[in-house]
Amino acid sequence: MLNKIQLNSLMRGFFLFVCFHFLINSLFAQNIQDSLIRKNTVKLDLTNHLLYKNVRLFSFERVLNPRQSFVLSAGYIEFPNIVNLGEKIISDKIESKSGYKFGLEYRFYLRKENKYSAPRGIYIGPYFSSLGFKTDRTIKYQVENGEANSLLLSRTNINNLGAQLGYQFVFNDRFVIDLVFFGPSFSNYNFKTNLQGDLSFNPNDIQKKALEALLEKFPMLDDLLDTKELNSNGNFDSWAFGFRYQLHVGYRFGKYKSLRTKKPN
Repeated sequence: MLNKIQLNSLMRGFFLFVCFHFLINSLFAQNIQDSLIRKNTVKLDLTNHLLYKNVRLFSFERVLNPRQSFVLSAGYIEFPNIVNLGEKIISDKIESKSGYKFGLEYRFYLRKENKYSAPRGIYIGPYFSSLGFKTDRTIKYQVENGEANSLLLSRTNINNLGAQLGYQFVFNDRFVIDLVFFGPSFSNYNFKTNLQGDLSFNPNDIQKKALEALLEKFPMLDDLLDTKELNSNGNFDSWAFGFRYQLHVGYRFGKYKSLRTKKPN
């Protein structure tokens, strides 16, 4: 996963590119222009390929009027592998992995800031996203009498509600690059583990170690580990502030609709 410094550097570059593009558009803007718009855009999510494993995420944006649109996103996603479960673990084998992401957005393309109508230019708006991950793994661990095998079930659910600021580029009327460079959220993080098998010891130690490894994948939760204890079953549930960046590439389709928009003075 990218660390905070790498993400911040990446998004600063995107932000400078957006500002430069907006400046060029403003210099050559006309007071009145004819816009030909295609209402539908399908996009591929590239950001989560840097953060997770085996990702196939898509989104669909539908223009409602010259300044507003909604976005529906969904797809398949897997949680990154957890390497270290403690010194007593002899071997660790993934049996099955799965996951999903679902999201909704409503966008307002700013009239005073954009030369063009939606879906091109600067936008703001609320968003909701939900992620769920499931991982089953067979672990072999050391006990007093030798070795033991168990099945470790891990479940992760994350729900985010927030607001975002982004910019969408349109090239040759067909292709788009969609950037979200500011997207704070209020998020619920729920992590559950369950150790199954013929247990000859207290399973909480391994369950808590697995949850700590899960939480380490989310830098925003570092402080919570110091202030919030895992419960007796090794589960964790908490609310915290989150943040997201997004990069999509997409393709526009649909019949043309002629719009006439006026550039503010």
